[in-house]
Amino acid sequence: MIRNIVFDMGNVLIDYQPMEYTRRFFPDPSEAAQVCTELFGGPEWPLLDQGTIEPQAALRQICERLPDSLRARTEELFCHWFDQLTIIPETNALGKQMKENGYRLYILSNAASSFYQYCSCIPIFPLLDGCIVSADEKLVKPDPAIFQLLCERYHLIPEECFFIDDRLENIEAASNLGMAVHQYQMDADALQNALCKAGVSLK
Repeated sequence: MIRNIVFDMGNVLIDYQPMEYTRRFFPDPSEAAQVCTELFGGPEWPLLDQGTIEPQAALRQICERLPDSLRARTEELFCHWFDQLTIIPETNALGKQMKENGYRLYILSNAASSFYQYCSCIPIFPLLDGCIVSADEKLVKPDPAIFQLLCERYHLIPEECFFIDDRLENIEAASNLGMAVHQYQMDADALQNALCKAGVSLK
């Protein structure tokens, strides 16, 4: 029986679109492409999620690869990209509904320490029974250890968990541990059908 619903964050609860954020600071397409590649696509971004690099050190390394004329706006983007986040209403609504029906809610996310500057914008955040952020733990999905940590910390049984993520490798890792899973691809109806098939009450 499913008792726990575990959400990824980016592209599940919030819409994560790096190029859109970048374009608001860099209207010129070539500048936007360059900055987005170096910032969101650079080697520092996953290290921030891993919690193995300090934000200021990451920013310094990113800016060193960019022309001087782009560095001030890159710093502004680095510090404020999350101010432009938008929520995904359908998944947050399902989360609220499941909480009302007695299910426990969790977030398991690959995210940097900046998570705590924007987590309050997630509608279901105040309803959570627990939250694991990769940067805090120095572990990232799809490492099985981060899923095991979630279960150990909150005394969860994998077979009683339904895990929702947009990335296949994370879904596979959770499934291998015994969790029911669904790869979310911006289709709320498909998610709702998967939850119902797993026996989750949505009435």
